[in-house]
Amino acid sequence: MVSKALLPWWVGGLLLGLIQILAVVANSPLGVSTQFVVVDSKIIHNVSEDYAKEHSLISQEKYTKFGYGFWLDIGLVCGAFLAAVLSGSFRLSLTTKWWKVNYGSNLGRRFATGFVGGILILLGSRFAHGCTSGAFASGWAQLSLSALPFTITLFGFGMLTAKLAYKQSPEIERE
Repeated sequence: MVSKALLPWWVGGLLLGLIQILAVVANSPLGVSTQFVVVDSKIIHNVSEDYAKEHSLISQEKYTKFGYGFWLDIGLVCGAFLAAVLSGSFRLSLTTKWWKVNYGSNLGRRFATGFVGGILILLGSRFAHGCTSGAFASGWAQLSLSALPFTITLFGFGMLTAKLAYKQSPEIERE
């Protein structure tokens, strides 16, 4: 059974919107995918300095230094873990209830699918020069006109993908 969320969806949305607005005012829009390039760049600079200096992307200064975005990513992981522990919802699990209902308990398939999916998401975000969460949430925080069609497309294809990938639903706890 999937447990009920701690906050209504709209409260989470309002909180995310306020954080985005504060980030835009304080520094720049929130984004997470760029930090993977920064970490890769740091590693490549240590392994092959000459290659890194000549590379058109990782030689750029913004990809050679850890900035607030790196610490934001660390904070997201630590904050999510802390919230799960404090709310009592943290459970060690190798897969999700949704996966088990639709695909069984084959962990090899689950990990392989997650690994390939993660690679595709990172490739897509780098090709697009940013991730979907940054384009969606930061776009709205900046009142970007392109955020509207992007958001409609993002949620439309997200719902279609979820429907195709997860044809069955686990039981959901109701009030």
